Amino acid sequence: MRLLLDTCIIYDWMLDELTDRATVDLIERNGAFVSAVSVWEMAIKHGIGKMDLPSRAIVDDITAQGFRWLNITPYHTQAVLELPTYHKDPFDRLLIAQATCEDLRIITYDDLFGRYLTDTLVVRH
Repeated sequence: MRLLLDTCIIYDWMLDELTDRATVDLIERNGAFVSAVSVWEMAIKHGIGKMDLPSRAIVDDITAQGFRWLNITPYHTQAVLELPTYHKDPFDRLLIAQATCEDLRIITYDDLFGRYLTDTLVVRH
C-alpha cells in the first residue's frame, strides 16, 4: 500500500501529536510519501500567522523522518481540472490530484477527501 500524508497528518507527525496508534503503525510499516505541496502549505500558513512550525527546516525535518518525497509535476496540476469542486482548498485539491495520478492512498483528518478517493483513510482525532 502506497500512502500519501495530508499536510495536517505530517504536521502532527512532526509534533509527535498523531495519536491514532493504528495510523502510526500503518505509516511505520508501509512508509509514506510527503508532497512538496505540504511544505508549500506549511510555509504559507506560517507566513500569514496560521501555523506555528516546529522549525524552519521543514524539508530536512521531514526527510529525517524517512518519508519519501512526491514532487509536483505538470500532470498533477493539470489533473486538478478533472476534479469536481467538493473541496475549495487549492493545496488539498493538488494533493488529491497527485494521489489520483500516482495511485496513492491519502491519510487525512478531512472527510471531504473521501468524496474524491474512496480508499481515503480518514483519521479521527
